[in-house]
Formats: sequence, C-alpha cells, structure tokens
Amino acid sequence: MLTDPGSPREGSPGADVTIVVFTDYQCAICKATDPALSRRLGADPNLAVIYKDWPIRGPLSDLAARTALAADRQGRYRPVHDALMAARGALTPARIAAIAAAAGADPARLVDDQRIHARAIDAQLGRHRLQAFSLGLKGTPAYLVGPYLVEGGLDDRRLAHAVRRARDTGPPRP
Repeated sequence: MLTDPGSPREGSPGADVTIVVFTDYQCAICKATDPALSRRLGADPNLAVIYKDWPIRGPLSDLAARTALAADRQGRYRPVHDALMAARGALTPARIAAIAAAAGADPARLVDDQRIHARAIDAQLGRHRLQAFSLGLKGTPAYLVGPYLVEGGLDDRRLAHAVRRARDTGPPRP
C-alpha cells in the first residue's frame, strides 16, 4: 500500500509518518475534511500523504477519480484533487473537465491521457479497491495514519492527535 507506484504522493520523502487516505470526490465528508489534511501536510515537514482514489459513489465518482489520476500524468494531481474536493454541488462530466482545466490541467492532454493510460488507471483503481477491501473499509473517507486505521472524517484536532499517536508509536521494529 505504501509502495504502490501509481498512488499520488505528497510531502516529505523521508517522512516519519505517512497518511494513506481513501477518498471519493462525491463524498460530502471527504470534501468537508480534506482541508484539514491539506493544512496538516503544509504545516508538518515530516509528514507524507498517499492518495487512494476509491470511487464508490457511482459513475461520476469514477470519472472524477480517472480525471485526477490522468492529471497526475501532467504533474497536476494535487491541484485537480483539491479543486474537485472544493467543488460544491453536483458533478457532471462537463463540470469535472472544467474543474480540472481551471486547476491547470491541459484539457486536450487530459482526454488523451485518460485514453492512452486507461489500462494503467484501471489497474490503479483496482489496486485501491483491493487495498480498501483488505483493510475492511466500509466507505470513505478512511485514513491509515502510520499503523492506525481511522474511518470517517478527521478535523484538525483529531488529525493532529492521530499523527502524534503514530509518532509516539515510532517506526515498526524489524
């Protein structure tokens, strides 16, 4: 899960705590709590986040995840992710494309990358789904903060506590 090469990653390569987050772009709780994760990542130089797009809320969730993962081929995953999470109201194919373009993704290349890399994106989403099921997740959001699994949204206080708890545990012993 931590070494899945297709999962977008942000933060320090030498992080002492890694957060793996499973999200869906149509999940209201994901949208409400994503800013806390962004703030924590920006404020903590020893933190890394691995994003696991897990589109469980239908075809538009799937399209949004595929769009974000295709944007990753342009180095634009995080801006597109943040824009999709910040979007209020219903998602439509045209709105997803417009959100990605406004976040700096090249629209023509995005269409090409979704087509050219369709198998890789399918495989990546399949791995994310398998990882979610292997953890016994029932929905989004879900966070693996170091060795601790937290299901449901995390606000700033709860996220800070989870990171502290993971740090207090320390790295796994050989």
